[in-house]
Amino acid sequence: MEAAIELLREDAVFRHFYALCQIPHGSGNEGPIGAYLLNWAKELGLEAERDEAGNVLIRKAASPGREGAPVTMLQAHMDMVCEKAEGIAHDFAKDPIQWVIDGDELSTGGRTTLGADDGIGVALAMALLADDTLTHPALEVLFTTMEEEDLSGASRFDTGKLKARYLFNLDHVKDDEILCGSCGGMQVDVRVPLSAAPPQEGWRPCRLEVSGLRGGHSGEDIHRGRDNANILLLRSLLALEECCAFRLGPVRGGSFRLAIARDAEAVVWLKASDRDTARECLARMERAFRGELPASADGVCVTLEELSDAPAWTVEPGRVLDALSLLPDGIFQMSEAFHGIVDTSDNLGEVYLSESGLHCVLEIRSASESRRTYLYQRMRRLAALLGGECTCCNEYPSWSFRHSSPLRALCGGVYHEIFGEPPKFLVVHAGLEVGCFFGTKPELDAVSIGPNCRDFHSPSETLQISSVRKEFRYLRAILSAIE
Repeated sequence: MEAAIELLREDAVFRHFYALCQIPHGSGNEGPIGAYLLNWAKELGLEAERDEAGNVLIRKAASPGREGAPVTMLQAHMDMVCEKAEGIAHDFAKDPIQWVIDGDELSTGGRTTLGADDGIGVALAMALLADDTLTHPALEVLFTTMEEEDLSGASRFDTGKLKARYLFNLDHVKDDEILCGSCGGMQVDVRVPLSAAPPQEGWRPCRLEVSGLRGGHSGEDIHRGRDNANILLLRSLLALEECCAFRLGPVRGGSFRLAIARDAEAVVWLKASDRDTARECLARMERAFRGELPASADGVCVTLEELSDAPAWTVEPGRVLDALSLLPDGIFQMSEAFHGIVDTSDNLGEVYLSESGLHCVLEIRSASESRRTYLYQRMRRLAALLGGECTCCNEYPSWSFRHSSPLRALCGGVYHEIFGEPPKFLVVHAGLEVGCFFGTKPELDAVSIGPNCRDFHSPSETLQISSVRKEFRYLRAILSAIE
């Protein structure tokens, strides 16, 4: 494996990507990788600066004779989603990302997220900046922070520093597609206060766990039919309610609002006489889940095990089940303009039950601001009916499709010339930073491209090696064609 990694690192793009993978760079911890990129650029003799939000801007003058071409911006984000498989000892604050090569695929072997979202975009831009054989217009390369959290790096960037007319966002994950629009979104927090009581005499705690789900990106994968562990936990509890009485202790489901939850668990207090009935009920639910989703949930497990100890408080399950049952999750509206594309959705990404109450964290995504507002209004009314509250934060704008785009036409022509077929043009049900730049620089003409990457935002994340090379070749050709 080490020999294969060393061989891959001879490729310029992968050499840069490997270096980035040695530097922890989860959202909010981009300082070290920002410093690395700043120093790297200055060692190349390029003009570089870092702003108060941690964004790094690098400029490279046009090749001789290309000074009159439109200034072109390359943009990628520095941060990554930090997800690891159960039982894996990895500290994202200090440990490097480990590589595993399997044929044409690069991954971590299922241990952690790889960070190709969007480390490979950063690496592609670095390789282009360092390529002295490339003929290109003046380049402005922006590496942003906090994209995976709230897009605040891009939102806080001063676009007055830019002269670019064309923008290439390097954060897409299919090399035969050119993105021309993306949805906006926001985080929603629903909190419902509850009254806790001591455990009842003779009742014992058990841990109910749902695990083995595939998970995925809450936007890019929301249409793939992958179940949400928080919803399967809810369904398990609803089934249990039909079989026997129980009370709830701590609940934890999912770990990030932007990822479809892969696992969830709850402390359930039961009478000793009801445990066998409960296990039989949950075994039926496990069989049902596996039958419903044989492609993505055939490994799902629903287990109930006795606990020797648990926090000495319980709550009635009624309002918890009401909230989880009635909060919307999944696809809400498909796009009318783009067949097969989701317009509006939301993801019940995190669920927490503590002694003080229930806390749910959701992500709403929509190409339509009015639909996004409507979903939020529904959640707010539900929270009020349950005696709780609903708040939103981390809002980011959509990137609206433009019917006329010279850059899109250029990119399509170059792709067809090189690869012998036209690319697909579409919008995506995910939040991209492009929309953050249009508010103060509406004249920008933008596309988003990138190499093939699967299962990002999960430990199953995989990057296709040959696709990275294809995308680098394509980007070089586009930059050479801009006049």
